[in-house]
Amino acid sequence: MVGTWIFNLLLGLFGFFIVFFLSFTGNTILTAFIRSLITFISFFLIGYIFRWMFAYIVDQEEMKKIVNSQSPVQKDNEIEQFLNSLSDEETQKVAQYIRSMLNDHRKA
Repeated sequence: MVGTWIFNLLLGLFGFFIVFFLSFTGNTILTAFIRSLITFISFFLIGYIFRWMFAYIVDQEEMKKIVNSQSPVQKDNEIEQFLNSLSDEETQKVAQYIRSMLNDHRKA
């Protein structure tokens, strides 16, 4: 997640003081404090939601950059290295699986 819990704390305190000073003039101190405390908890939790969404968006953009940065030659080299690391038995299993998939595709 992006940021820390301090961001949530500051966001909660911001909401607390705004609500406290706005409701202090028309309500008792206890009522203003309770409403401010509820606002603090709400803003604190909403901060986590915003941080999670921001981290998700940034992560998706990073993945797009990584995928787009690889050229087809790099991808082919990675596949070739993977295939070279397989044993003969594993290679036969992969070939059989590909053949069965091709046969299934032709029948469909």
